Amino acid sequence: MSRTSPTPFALRYSTFVVLWAVAVANAQSGGGYLIKKSTIDSGGYTYHTGGGYKLGGTVGQHDAGPLSGGGYKLTGGFWSPASGSTGASLPIADPTGITKPRFISFSVPAAATAAAGDTALRVKLTTVHNVVPPYTAGASIPFTLFEGQSQYVGPPVQYVESVSSGTPFMASKLQCAPYYQDWTTISLLHVTGEAIVPSSSYGVEHLAASCLGQEATAPCLSGGTNVSAALPIVTGRWGDAVATFQLPTPPVTQPDFNDIGALVNKFKSAVGAPIKARAMLAGEGARGLINITPDLGFGHISACVDGFKGLAYPYKVGKCTNAQTTACTTNTDCGANGPCILCP
Repeated sequence: MSRTSPTPFALRYSTFVVLWAVAVANAQSGGGYLIKKSTIDSGGYTYHTGGGYKLGGTVGQHDAGPLSGGGYKLTGGFWSPASGSTGASLPIADPTGITKPRFISFSVPAAATAAAGDTALRVKLTTVHNVVPPYTAGASIPFTLFEGQSQYVGPPVQYVESVSSGTPFMASKLQCAPYYQDWTTISLLHVTGEAIVPSSSYGVEHLAASCLGQEATAPCLSGGTNVSAALPIVTGRWGDAVATFQLPTPPVTQPDFNDIGALVNKFKSAVGAPIKARAMLAGEGARGLINITPDLGFGHISACVDGFKGLAYPYKVGKCTNAQTTACTTNTDCGANGPCILCP
């Protein structure tokens, strides 16, 4: 059997590896220099500073960068930015967990805008008017034309639950244009609009300050690096304002007399009555935009009675492009004045 002698290069390389291993295993010093003991690991990082410079390093980092899907976002790697470092952390759902037919409610964590400037909130329409089980005395037509579209949360306004109580709350309406401010000062925000309708699902996204004027660029679109994951929120059945709530299976049992009675109590400003965000149902015009300012009136009670009778939601979300006072849910509704749009 023959044996090949090592080449001079291999000998030099082996000698280097041995010497290097000894150097890293023990601290070495001499001539005014010091080599500290160190190791090569599969993760983590250590900073070294000196002379106005700062150096950090990592060996073995894998799966670095953002991953998203199903309403979640994961950022991997040892050098991942801290959660909320873009100024766009995930909004927080209403802690009561109670669905509302015409409002969605949430708040923005204080850390989200602490050092990131004013931010924006975008509401994506996931499923619109998907009534299950169907209305018993009216058509249960889903508003699929608007699914996947988005609107922005407008300026928040302080309202009162009733003139007699004076209890304040904050609410906004959806609008087509982005609106930026510090949302962290609002403990709970209620949002309504023509596009907030019963039996629907939405995704609330938080846009970083850097998205101002850049909302259509990749970092500011859904799943972008400057946008939070979407907080999923659903609305309740038409007229179903208080517990017990309708299950997504037959038979249809809601709304019932408890809902009607609760709205009557709200009309009377009785103690224990539901908040406006749960009780307000009826809107103005063919598109049904709710006027939040006045005390709850008979129109909302009447709308609850219609829901009790199984009648369908009476409003249309969209408007015809060339006749914007005409409401629509399909392009057919507009005819030659179409298409039917949500914005602008």
